[in-house]
Amino acid sequence: MDASMNTKTKTGNMISGLFVLLLLATVSEAQAAERKLSFAVSGVVASVKVSSGESVKAGTVLAVLDQTTFLARKRSADANADATKLILDLAEVKARQVRELFDALSTSQEEVDKVETALANARSGYEAARSRAKIAKWRLQRSTLNAPFSGTVSSVAGYPGMVVNTYAGVQTVVIINAR
Repeated sequence: MDASMNTKTKTGNMISGLFVLLLLATVSEAQAAERKLSFAVSGVVASVKVSSGESVKAGTVLAVLDQTTFLARKRSADANADATKLILDLAEVKARQVRELFDALSTSQEEVDKVETALANARSGYEAARSRAKIAKWRLQRSTLNAPFSGTVSSVAGYPGMVVNTYAGVQTVVIINAR
């Protein structure tokens, strides 16, 4: 009888243990599915496009920052890249002309060196301008917060006029429970 009680107790403890593990796994899974989302760039929230309880698909626009400065910086960076490309093109033409003059013994090595230096500076300026344009484009794209996965909006902490400062830490705008 002691062996029978011991077996029942052990079985009961195992079932209780499994139930607790299942409960913990379910709670952990629910907590793991909840994601706090915010912008990758700083700015002022212009609009929030979702509300609590709403189902969203991956790619759905959740919120948008004021686009004014992002668009202005993108246009400025693109214009600068275009201008530096023109400068590079002119420097290449000038370098070709000076090399031809040097080959015809009509100019000095010093002139060739000057034009080569100017060409190197123009290439550097163009690459820097292209990099700034690429960063401006990236920032503009990140000024719209999209759902990274499908789920249900569980909370909306953001609101129009809210200042999002990525340097101050993560500021949650929308919380989604993943499906």
